[in-house]
Amino acid sequence: MSKTKKFVGKNIDLERLATRVENYLTENKFEVGFSRNVSGESHTYLIQARKSGILRTASGARRSTDITLSGTSVSFDVIIGTGEWGKNLATSAPLFVIPIVGIAATITKLYTAKKFEDNLWSYLHDQVEYLQDTYTKDQSSHTREYPCDYIEGHAGWKKSISNGKMKLEHQKGKNCLVFDMDGQNLKIPAHQVEQADIISKKTKFENADRMIQITFRDEDNRIHKPVFNFSDEIIRGVLAGIDELVSESKLEKMTLKTSS
Repeated sequence: MSKTKKFVGKNIDLERLATRVENYLTENKFEVGFSRNVSGESHTYLIQARKSGILRTASGARRSTDITLSGTSVSFDVIIGTGEWGKNLATSAPLFVIPIVGIAATITKLYTAKKFEDNLWSYLHDQVEYLQDTYTKDQSSHTREYPCDYIEGHAGWKKSISNGKMKLEHQKGKNCLVFDMDGQNLKIPAHQVEQADIISKKTKFENADRMIQITFRDEDNRIHKPVFNFSDEIIRGVLAGIDELVSESKLEKMTLKTSS
């Protein structure tokens, strides 16, 4: 049985929300299919998910959880129900199967069939709030900034850098993460990011704190793992934003390969 929730007045980009949901599911080791129909003013995104083991045995090999986002930036519906894997009933667009390779370890995991839908709805509500009032008619380029207490572990800097900003820059084909502080700049193209995790780390004051560690490979094929410290109030939003940029870069490459 499906469940529908309507969101009004949020002013968000539905594709950004759909991308975050898709990435959240792949992070939790679900096989995910993704399609979009963006003709006309109202847009529709269909995300199908299935998993081996307990959930797949309970529902059958062909059963899937279907998440549909449909509407406009200011008024849209989210529907979560069950369907048949591979049947793209909501849109006429092709269904792309996303590789089961998540880049991040999110805080909330999808543990059992009983908790599955509750956790998914909780994540959806979180992301709607993070993305509220971020939509503009020109979505080809936008930047979100987050205060960052400090960064450490980057080979190019001899010591930790304090009181900077993390910028998540969205540009078609050129998504990147930029840390900026007093003229020092670390730019990480999204396609070079291999993993992003929330970790618990001791600070210089010996207190355990939650931080984001980003693993990326530079142009010389060297691995870097800088650590960024954000306040607990925004850390999930920052991680979801990083996931979004990386997922969009991967999806762009997949779409180009499919169309070529």
